[in-house]
Amino acid sequence: MTSRPPMAVPQRQPQRTLSGSGLSQSPTHQRTLSQQFLPQSPIRKPDSYSEQAADLSDVAQGRFNTLPRRGGSRLKLELANDGIEHPGFSESPQNLDALSANKAFTPSRVMSMNDISDAGDMTPRTSRCQTADEDSVPLPMPPRRTRFVIPAKRPEPSSTSTNTPPKKDARPKPFILETPSIAPRYPNMGKPEPIGKTRNKDAATRACTDRCVGFADFYPWTGSHPEDQFSDSIIRHGFFDKSPAQSTQEPASAKAPLFPALKHKSGLHTLSTIFTGILNQRRHSGQITSPSTFKPPPRVTLTDTKREIWLKDLANPAISLRRLSRTIPHGIRGKVLLEQCLNKNVPTDRAVWLAKCVGANEIRAFKRKGVNGIFVMGGEAKWIRDWTVFVEQFVDSVTNAFSENDWKAKVTYAIRLATHLYAEHLLDRDHYMDWLVSGLENSNQAKLPMWLLIIQIYWKDILKLRRHGRRLIYYHPDRDILLPLATRLQHLVESLLATSPENFINPAIWLKYRDSVLESTVSSNKKPKSDAFKSIDSRNDYLTSSNAKSQPALRSIIVQLLDSIRRTPADSAIPKQLWKSSENRLSIVRTVLEWCTSLYRPGIAKVYIAASLLCSSSELDVDVTRAVLDFLDADPLQETARKQLVYHLVSELARSGHFSIPQYMQWLIARGGLSSPVETAREGPCATRLLVEIPLDLLNESMKNLRATLLRRASFSVEDEARDMAMAISCVKNALSVPLEPHDPLLHRKPLSLKKLTKRIELSSRSLKTAISSWLSNNFVTGFTQTMQSGKGGVELPKTAFETVRTLLEAAQDFTMLETVLKLTAASSNAELLACCVDTVNLHLPVFSATGAAKPLFQTFYGRLKVLLEEQGVGARPLLASLANLAPHLTGFEDVATQLRNDLIRIDRSSAADASSPLSDNMATQLQDAESELSEQIEKLASYTSADRPTMERLFYAIIKKLQVYWGKEDERQRLCCILLTRLRVFDLHHFNELMKGWVQHIRKLTNRPPIAQLFPPLISSGCLSLAILFATVPRTQNQTVQVQPSAIGSASIYRQEILQMLMMPFSPSAVMTSEDCYRFRIVQELAKYEYAKELMSLIHGALAEYSRNQQAAIQQPFDDKQTEEQFLELLRELVLADPNAASQTVSLKSPDPKLAALMETWTTRLLVPNGGGGQKSFEQVLELANEFTLPFCQVKLSLNLAIDESGGPEASEKLQSQFEQLSKALDNAIDANNIMWTGMLPSLSTEITQHMRNRAESRFLDIIPSLKNPPNDALFNKGIHMAENLLTVIDSIFRGGSGSKVSPLSSALVDKLADLWDILTSRADEYASLRSAVLSHWLPLLFSYLTLYTSPSASAIDMSKLPGGEIRGRALIALAGLVQELDNHPTSNLGKQAFDIALALVDSLPEETRLQCVRAVKDVTADPRLRYLFSFAPNPAEDLMLAHREKPAQGINDRRAMMGIGMGIGMIPERLSPFIFRRWEILNEPTPNVGENDTSLSLTLFDARKIK
Repeated sequence: MTSRPPMAVPQRQPQRTLSGSGLSQSPTHQRTLSQQFLPQSPIRKPDSYSEQAADLSDVAQGRFNTLPRRGGSRLKLELANDGIEHPGFSESPQNLDALSANKAFTPSRVMSMNDISDAGDMTPRTSRCQTADEDSVPLPMPPRRTRFVIPAKRPEPSSTSTNTPPKKDARPKPFILETPSIAPRYPNMGKPEPIGKTRNKDAATRACTDRCVGFADFYPWTGSHPEDQFSDSIIRHGFFDKSPAQSTQEPASAKAPLFPALKHKSGLHTLSTIFTGILNQRRHSGQITSPSTFKPPPRVTLTDTKREIWLKDLANPAISLRRLSRTIPHGIRGKVLLEQCLNKNVPTDRAVWLAKCVGANEIRAFKRKGVNGIFVMGGEAKWIRDWTVFVEQFVDSVTNAFSENDWKAKVTYAIRLATHLYAEHLLDRDHYMDWLVSGLENSNQAKLPMWLLIIQIYWKDILKLRRHGRRLIYYHPDRDILLPLATRLQHLVESLLATSPENFINPAIWLKYRDSVLESTVSSNKKPKSDAFKSIDSRNDYLTSSNAKSQPALRSIIVQLLDSIRRTPADSAIPKQLWKSSENRLSIVRTVLEWCTSLYRPGIAKVYIAASLLCSSSELDVDVTRAVLDFLDADPLQETARKQLVYHLVSELARSGHFSIPQYMQWLIARGGLSSPVETAREGPCATRLLVEIPLDLLNESMKNLRATLLRRASFSVEDEARDMAMAISCVKNALSVPLEPHDPLLHRKPLSLKKLTKRIELSSRSLKTAISSWLSNNFVTGFTQTMQSGKGGVELPKTAFETVRTLLEAAQDFTMLETVLKLTAASSNAELLACCVDTVNLHLPVFSATGAAKPLFQTFYGRLKVLLEEQGVGARPLLASLANLAPHLTGFEDVATQLRNDLIRIDRSSAADASSPLSDNMATQLQDAESELSEQIEKLASYTSADRPTMERLFYAIIKKLQVYWGKEDERQRLCCILLTRLRVFDLHHFNELMKGWVQHIRKLTNRPPIAQLFPPLISSGCLSLAILFATVPRTQNQTVQVQPSAIGSASIYRQEILQMLMMPFSPSAVMTSEDCYRFRIVQELAKYEYAKELMSLIHGALAEYSRNQQAAIQQPFDDKQTEEQFLELLRELVLADPNAASQTVSLKSPDPKLAALMETWTTRLLVPNGGGGQKSFEQVLELANEFTLPFCQVKLSLNLAIDESGGPEASEKLQSQFEQLSKALDNAIDANNIMWTGMLPSLSTEITQHMRNRAESRFLDIIPSLKNPPNDALFNKGIHMAENLLTVIDSIFRGGSGSKVSPLSSALVDKLADLWDILTSRADEYASLRSAVLSHWLPLLFSYLTLYTSPSASAIDMSKLPGGEIRGRALIALAGLVQELDNHPTSNLGKQAFDIALALVDSLPEETRLQCVRAVKDVTADPRLRYLFSFAPNPAEDLMLAHREKPAQGINDRRAMMGIGMGIGMIPERLSPFIFRRWEILNEPTPNVGENDTSLSLTLFDARKIK
């Protein structure tokens, strides 16, 4: 903005602006608001007066609560006050300043605090009431005044009595034209009223404001106004205040001169010439023709006193800046300048002026030092960076000074000043925005509101750049903040979702904070926000999924999730993730059924997991019955074990009501029913045999009759089936000592033992098992419960009867009924019975966790424990011990587990425990003298809180000595010794474990001893010997090399095999171990499979080494037992599923022992082919056997084959290379045969193998992609696409399955392929139409899927900017940017958005130097805002200005004719364009009284130019 010259002095000629295209002076016949309504000032202003200062004085002083001051004479103030109308006197909103309503912030005008900057609206707009002569020169197009309505005059109350009616004035009244209410009005400013303006009779009662208000363009007809005089000219051309010149008669019609020319055959050429001439004239008149002649105001050295006076004058808006510019003092710079402006309360525009003056001189100082241009630019950039740091420190220090009284005013000033400096590009914007975002990221809860207020000022600019905008997405860690602030944060997140979704495209951050954003979106309950969230979620999911959505890979993911559920069934998040893995629910259900019936997944828990998942699928509108029947129809299910699993699963689904038996029968009838006995045989088809296996108690009479009819057609006797069921129930009654019916035929037979009965039940049909289970639960156990609840004096369920019921239900594998029995038994007051119930839950924890009953049952028995502790005291110890063992295995009960363990130790140490212990009274009498003495000594220790170590060692070795005497003799006193050790253990757990560890190591070295299985199980079940101590005493192998002690002979040479056999074999009750002890030991055996998998793998490795070494020994080895071998295979199958990598390392032996290698080969082959024999399997055979379920076993087998061939020797390297070649050939053949199931085991192989295979697959994949130079063959087109998909699956498996360290930078060949596809899309030749279609439909999606491997969270976790290959990544981004723009021509495809998302993920790790190179490559060729956001660069509004160097025309040519030639587009004067250097720091509103030809500091209206690109 420039100062206006004093009134009555001719104004400076209007200048040209940067944004316009012509002169800014309006035509003479047009009237601006200032010309129409503002009077000429009767006074002359002095040169030192500053209109801008007066313009800002009211606002600046009003903001800091000081009295306003006005400059000028008294006459001027009176004239000015005549035109002021206070806003409070108007009923409608108004802006009395004709030029202040829409003042745009430009570098040529100092921005007032009410102006809107490009950084955003900082403060609310305030109304300013200023005189007209204080305003600056009006803009070329001033804003329209706000229309408002004159307040309606309210009727005054009559002074006469209301009882007297007023007299009606019957005299005729003259017509008075009333002013329309919507007519705009303006201050009269001393002018006479408009012609024709009439005054009402009650003018004396009007407010003074009516006398000085005129109405714009409203003249009532009186007959004397010029507009009321009609003439031929007025009728034809209209009325003008001032007639226009003849040469510019705009209202004249153009038809007469143009229509004849257009009718001529050269009319189009003539019209083109005219328009060309107009454009040439516009260009000629809109160019900058002279360089800048600006010189900043000089600085002088002043004393401190004069400097303070100068600063106070600067703070006074009444003192002109032109006067202050003559003596700008030295020494005010940097942070001192900002603090002085704050302390002196300098108006913002004047503070910015001072900063520009100082900065311009500082920057020009570099040019006076005589250095070259590079150093000048570097020094200028460094100075601006330092100045930006000063501004950041200034804002930070002011905002942190909370204790000051005027903190709010200072903070407002500091933020406003910094924002104005930012808006005028006087800061390093990149550094400043980085500081803003870093401050928000690192702010604590106290400073977060302030940072939110500050950063919202720059909100739009930050979101325009990727490198800063994406950092706003980090969710703040302080969640427990105040509700208003939390609400504000939620609104900001929602606004980001709607306006800047690109900032959320960051897979690693999105996965971390997705749930928090989802919670905020759901709480808002707005569909646009929900749609934005879904869009962002799908875009991030695309960057993380890659080719995993293909069907084979999807099945692998589902199987992996199912295996995870099997290992941790209590995790409720995995089933949700399973159903979200694909939209095709039926494919998920089919995979679940295959997984449930697979022989490669041992255990019965998988049936209940599958049943639970299928039941939950019904909520997703999945027809479970139809899915199961389709599965039976498609899969033949030849193996009997798989058929039994199907029958069990259908039984559970039918019980829950999710499998419709009538629909199944209808399906059978539709298929033709049953016609052959083979269809109902045990080995018959599963689809028809299922009719025999379904539970009968779920059928009504009509369904039973229909079933019997269908079965009779297949010669199946339903009557024999009923008799078998009745006989089975009679045998169960006999086992439970329940009286039989008098005519029962079992009375005349020898009753079956429980062991034989359980075996027969295991071999029975599913229908008979469910019949037995239903009778046990619904008749037997329920009868005891009803008797107890009725209060008729019934007895509780005996403990032995419960154990029998539990054994029978476990034989029937009906855990649903077992769960019902446990719930019914929970009401018992027998602590030992309840302890048996808790042990049952502990043993079958995976099953009960799958059904969701584990935690409810635990809570039920925990509640019973509290009741029994109050009623029985220490008598509840068995239940307490069982709950203490169960609680650690349940998630969410860690605190309860700790409490139970402490309570158990406290009870065991109390003296009261001895009274009820088995060693007292009747138990003590069974002990011999030595045992009685030991018991007495232990009872003495119970009175103390702790025992000294010598006494404890003496008692320990005394008990151990007795224990070794009874070892192997089936003497019940061996169990009593274990009980003594249990009582001794509680006094010092740590020291007892050390003593036990030493004794176990001693036992390991014994060469002549009884079997380990007769010594350790009672100690383990009683809690004296833990698995941790047992595994710690087993010798371990190092570096996978078998090291067997040569001195190990006799029993010591088979120690590992005995330990392994002990952990696998079942135990029956005996004199040493009761049924309770055997059950608890089963719990320990199951626990070892899950919590000690690594130790078991090491134990297996050593046991196999022992077995191989002792082949010629005379001692009987445990592995020679066939039952042990089968148990070992089941254990090894569990361990391989639990950790395939550890299992691969275990079996990958580097031992030269051929016997051990052959043994490993045989057993791993049996794992892979359960029904086949052992022997060597080649790579191709292993790959052929690979599928989703055999993958872990193929991995172990492949690792073993590679490890065996790595045996030592001079030809080791040659063998390794040969193996690589064989494996590569086998993989290539598998890919060609469309077999890619084996890809899941590639990441587990050695680094050399996986890297070799990855390089090979990537090379083949990139070679298949076509280019213009190498178009694809039409005959092999589909085959090439299919081959590329398979290769991509291989690459995806290696890349995502491996560790993050395997991530490598982009290859140059990949970038070349991107460029080739870009060239194909940009080609417009018809011969490439089919190729372009193939690229859009196949090749680009495949290549984008390959690129998403580099955007996955594992890849983004590595700082790629520190790795080599940044230039290649930059080239890839340039190619992606070109594809983004080219794909805009194909709006139906989603590839453009995918390419942009991939580029967003790749650019985050781009080195700074490479990013700047990309910016230089794209900024001159495109103005796409997406690419500006991608590479984080903002366009400089002045960088495209050009300076025109014109040559003078030849002498003798008439200037007017030359200009006419230019106007017609001919005879252009030669010109040369060069960049015009635009210096932000030199845009000053009051630099110097002297004005040059092109003084850019004076006014930007000098540049009435257009941008040339």
